[in-house]
Amino acid sequence: MTIKLGLVGEEILHSKMPRLQEYLGQLSGIDIKYDLLDSSQIDNFDPIKEIQASIINGYSGLNVTHPFKQHVVTIVNEPYISGHERIGSYNTLKFMGNKIVAANTDFSGFKRGFLCRFNDVEVGSVFLCGAGGVGCAVANALIDLGCHTLKIYDVSPSQAMSLAETLSDRQCQVEVLAPDEISAALLNVDGIMNCTSLGMYKNPGTAIDLTLLGQQKWVFDAVYTPLDTVFLKAARAAGLRCLSGFDLWLFQGIDAFKIFTDIEIVPDEIIISEALSWVNGTA
Repeated sequence: MTIKLGLVGEEILHSKMPRLQEYLGQLSGIDIKYDLLDSSQIDNFDPIKEIQASIINGYSGLNVTHPFKQHVVTIVNEPYISGHERIGSYNTLKFMGNKIVAANTDFSGFKRGFLCRFNDVEVGSVFLCGAGGVGCAVANALIDLGCHTLKIYDVSPSQAMSLAETLSDRQCQVEVLAPDEISAALLNVDGIMNCTSLGMYKNPGTAIDLTLLGQQKWVFDAVYTPLDTVFLKAARAAGLRCLSGFDLWLFQGIDAFKIFTDIEIVPDEIIISEALSWVNGTA
């Protein structure tokens, strides 16, 4: 029996998610066929119509990435995991008969990655740059992990305000920053998180002023291509603990596999090493 899965997103032809899902399938004795549904390669692409067509075409589920995580909320019947609906975006859809259930494994994957790398670190106060789909997911995860103060900045003030409003009933002090407030905030937080695309191969640079690193305890960069971003290199040089975009990518992919197949995979050193080689382009 073959399980048909896929990824919906923009400019995703180099994604390593097919390889991860197929590899996890091999470990579990399941034949996975994983397709890339790239909006930049399909004429008149409509994410909702593409998802509906995939159900008709026998897919069991789909991963969803930028820029469609928030679009799919309108067609989800119910969350696969209670509480994920508050995040406002989904990256994993499972088709169950005529029903679409969904989860945000960026949320669950970030929590697992943080606890794996930083099991002895208190979250404390955090500066979050980027209030889009990933930013929303990790902000909610941070509060679950014990964040008591969250300072948010986004180039779109309305997007930052929208995220702050969704967190207003959580036990966390949430503040939206203006550009001239960022420097002072960076010097007075425990953690810094980049949830923008700045730092990717196709979008080089950094969203964080690297000269202000050193007084914090930890950082996270959602970017994983390259694995070692300018931001992470500077953070390590400043003596800070680092959580990488690769950690998020791996754990959210494993969580998605469990949703698709009901099989739990515990990532050991072999799995992590194998996945690193794909992302590095060495295998």
